[in-house]
Amino acid sequence: MTPQIQQIADTFVNMYLIIEPEGLSLVDAGTPGGPKAVARALARRGRRLSEIRNILITHADPDHIGGLAELQAASGAAVYADAIEAAAMARGEASREPKISPALAPLFGLMQLMMPITPFANAQIIRPGDELPILGGLQVLATPGHTPGHRSFYAPQYGLLIAGDSLMAMGGRLRFVDGPFTWDYAAGCESVRQQAALAPRMICCGHGPVIRDTPIPLPALS
Repeated sequence: MTPQIQQIADTFVNMYLIIEPEGLSLVDAGTPGGPKAVARALARRGRRLSEIRNILITHADPDHIGGLAELQAASGAAVYADAIEAAAMARGEASREPKISPALAPLFGLMQLMMPITPFANAQIIRPGDELPILGGLQVLATPGHTPGHRSFYAPQYGLLIAGDSLMAMGGRLRFVDGPFTWDYAAGCESVRQQAALAPRMICCGHGPVIRDTPIPLPALS
């Protein structure tokens, strides 16, 4: 991406490493295998897990917080999350029930076994409008839809939007995806519209490649 912002792939989910003289910040914590992926990425740069100062959580799904407890224990980093997502993290579960049909229930059960969540109860609460001292001022955005307390992060100085799962880069194309893991489709569409108004130059999603210099398409309300 850039020397200062790096995408780290953990199987099918992305984390984002922010490298600054003051220390390292990580957005999302991946699956239970995420700490190994982060450690490998840091080792290639001559860095260590203990240098991570901040871990920012977009939402409490297992593929985004499965590695959180281990990463925080290894680094001592401060963890930041929305109040709804933080409460779910403390319980060791996702922040909303999926809309799973009986046919998909066995697959969902298998996913839960493969990606267990270790409860984590010490997150610092972030709110829309907060600005974190990262990348010259990292703005906290309310982007509910995929989950009720989903948060995205925007760095105006870089035109950088870290969107979590509020957007998907499916096949290299941006879109908001409905489905059994979407809490509120209409809320998600409104979140995408607010993100599009920012006109970011670089969009980092929880899944898929980084998208550059591409307008965010506006979803149709169902």
